[in-house]
Amino acid sequence: MSFNIQKIFPSRGEAEADADYRRVLAQTKRFIEYFTMVPGFRERFETNPHAALAEAGAAPELSIAGLRMLLYEDEAKKSAALPPEKIPNIKPMYWAFFKEKLALRQHLTTALCVPQEKRFAAWRNRQWNRCRAELGRRNEALVHAPIAFELSLGCSVGCPFCGVSAQKLQKVFRATPENRKLWQDILHVCLDIIGPATGTATCYFACEPLDCPDYEVFTTDFADILGAVPQLTTAVAMRQPERTREYLQAMRKKEIRIHRFSVLSLDILKNIMAFFTPEELLEVELIPQFPEAPVSSFVKAGRARSSDAHAGEDNGTISCVSGFIVNMSEQSIRLTTPCPSGEAHPTGEILIAKESFSDAADFAAKLKSLIGRYMQQEYKKTEPVVLRKGITFEKTDSGLSFLGSKELRLTFPKDNSISAEVYHRLLDALQDGTLNQYEIAEGLLDKYTIPPEEAFFLLNRFIKAGLCLEPYEREEVM
Repeated sequence: MSFNIQKIFPSRGEAEADADYRRVLAQTKRFIEYFTMVPGFRERFETNPHAALAEAGAAPELSIAGLRMLLYEDEAKKSAALPPEKIPNIKPMYWAFFKEKLALRQHLTTALCVPQEKRFAAWRNRQWNRCRAELGRRNEALVHAPIAFELSLGCSVGCPFCGVSAQKLQKVFRATPENRKLWQDILHVCLDIIGPATGTATCYFACEPLDCPDYEVFTTDFADILGAVPQLTTAVAMRQPERTREYLQAMRKKEIRIHRFSVLSLDILKNIMAFFTPEELLEVELIPQFPEAPVSSFVKAGRARSSDAHAGEDNGTISCVSGFIVNMSEQSIRLTTPCPSGEAHPTGEILIAKESFSDAADFAAKLKSLIGRYMQQEYKKTEPVVLRKGITFEKTDSGLSFLGSKELRLTFPKDNSISAEVYHRLLDALQDGTLNQYEIAEGLLDKYTIPPEEAFFLLNRFIKAGLCLEPYEREEVM
């Protein structure tokens, strides 16, 4: 498995020309970070752009016109009409860089994160589709990783906006010989059951990864066994800056990944930019988590729901796992999936089940048991089909459209061989909420002479789209 972005991030050992390309691209990224994160910088750029270049540590030859095309919507629209030779190189360079990151995220979501276990893959796909209706376009930022690992119980940082309400640091998983053997064995179990998609995991969730003094040891094992470098998100990049630098350099030699620093204050941002060169942070996204930033990044979930100072988007989530979270410190495994934050799910995640494990063999047994208990490749035709609440359906000439809690309207275009009326009749039958697939198909045949194969085909479309309750969810409401 590889996450390398060779098109934008040239691999080590290539021509020196690549170093120049990276330098210009990195300085452009650094300037945009100043523009979007440093209060008053935009006004200083508009007043004296050359002085702003110097403030951001950018090369004087960096094209001001190109920066304006990247930063101002009206300038971007004007540049679209220009011939390519009239557009400064930094615009297409940076857009290629940005689009390549989006392409990687899409590839993660649709391919690399897909488990080899067919029941798991089908369940994860239904959760992705459900979140598309419930979270709208925010779902596009969630890769729905099948698994994540926590190397500590709790977090030492205690951010007031923490979207998953991480508890205080209680315990850290250390690289003793016994623990390291357990860690390696569990990675092999996951590789055997979940497959190469295990390599998309992070080694943190509701914790700070660098709280673990042996994070480097465990992630090296991860890379050696899974052939992939786990993505790092840390809020303490400057706690031990040399450690952070050495880790990024070491991991880059193994594989180029996009990492992230959560930036908790303007002072921390300034310290980061003073310590790290633009080139060192080319593959690191800086996430502004302080309210003074012109563009800040808060989601109203977890502790942010009760923090006026860090109020974010309503009903959001930062959870990006549709699968398992394995805490090595307490030796537990949780099954979870994202959802809009609210009273029932304040952290924007649905906790479906939690188990403890004693060793790698027990872990394998629990993992298989959770998959068998909660994940189905297809719904049994003898079980009721129940539509989810909160989804508004509209009958159309081409089939159906539906709207979830977010303003993103999705459609069921009619199949070439199935009329829109069949969609409409099936939707009517689903309103009952107690009928199984056989009963629905029989009723549609008796009342409207709709062939059963059409009914089963469309029922499967509803189920795959995440519009129907999972069997374990039906048990809770029936």
